[in-house]
Amino acid sequence: MQIVIAAANKLISASELMLATLRTDLVPVPVSLEFSVKANRELEEQLKPGAEILVGDISHPLEIVLVQPVKSQTIKDDRRIGAISCIAVLSGCKKLLTHAERAAILEQTSFNSAIRACGAKNIRLGDDLPLPEFICLKGRLPTVRLALYLQQEAAVICFRDNKLNVLKLDSLFKQDPVLKLDFSEVSWLNSNQKEKLQKSSYVSVDQDGSTVIGDDTTTAGQAVIQRAGLDARQLKNLEKVLIPRGTIERPLNMELMAGSVVEISQNKYVILTAAHQVETGAVGGNVGSITKLWLASL
Repeated sequence: MQIVIAAANKLISASELMLATLRTDLVPVPVSLEFSVKANRELEEQLKPGAEILVGDISHPLEIVLVQPVKSQTIKDDRRIGAISCIAVLSGCKKLLTHAERAAILEQTSFNSAIRACGAKNIRLGDDLPLPEFICLKGRLPTVRLALYLQQEAAVICFRDNKLNVLKLDSLFKQDPVLKLDFSEVSWLNSNQKEKLQKSSYVSVDQDGSTVIGDDTTTAGQAVIQRAGLDARQLKNLEKVLIPRGTIERPLNMELMAGSVVEISQNKYVILTAAHQVETGAVGGNVGSITKLWLASL
C-alpha cells in the first residue's frame, strides 16, 4: 500500500510505515485511512491535520483529520520507539464530521446540494439523486442527517471511479459481480434475532390527521417506529436495509471496494465494508497484508 504525502511528494517507505488500514464503507464519508509511522523529525513536520495524502490508485487525495503521537511497546537501543498515528478521510469531507456551524434548510434539492450546504464545498458527486427536503440545524452532525435522508430514499453513498456517488440500494444488486466465491469461504452470520433488530416497520399519520400509513406492523419481534411527515414512498424506503450476512478474509486486493457485488452460490451480496490492512514489521511483530470484506443482502 503506497502512501504519499502530497505537499512534499514524499513516499512513506516500508521502513517508516508500521501499520495501515484503508476502509471503504457505504456511509456519508465512505473512505478512511488509519496508519502509524515511526516518528522522526521529517514526518512530524509533514504529518499535520489538514495535510493531504495519496493512497494507492485513488487519485482523490485524503485529508488528515487526526494526528496523535504515541509510544510503541517496542524497545530499540534501550529506548521505546516513538510513533505517529494518523486518521485521514477524503479531502473535502472534514466539514461533514464536525458540528454544523449554521443551519442548512433546502427544498426540492439533491444530495449534492445538501452536502455542499453542510460545508463540503469541494465535493461534487458523480451519480446523484433528487431529495424532497434536507434539514441540518446548527450544531447537528451532517453525517447523521445525511444518513437519515439516505435511508428515507433507500440509498447509500459509495466511492466509485474516484468520485462520491449516491446510489439506490436496488441498483447495487443489478451490477455484475466482481468476484465469485465458494460458500465455504465465508464466515456466515446466521441470527434471526439480529435480523429482526436491524429491520423495523415504519408508520406515519396521513395529511387527514386520522389515517395511519405504512406496511403491516404485526411482524413478531420487529420494532414499530413512528416517523412524522413522511409519505408512503418514504416509509417503504425505510424498510429497505442491508443486512450483514458474513465476512471473508482474502489476500490483499485493493480493487475490492464497498458497493461492489460478489456472487456466492448464485446469490448476490453487496460489499458493505472493505478493509485493506498492511503490517510491515518495521519495528518487529507481524508482517503481512489482508483484505477483509463484510457482505450484506437486501
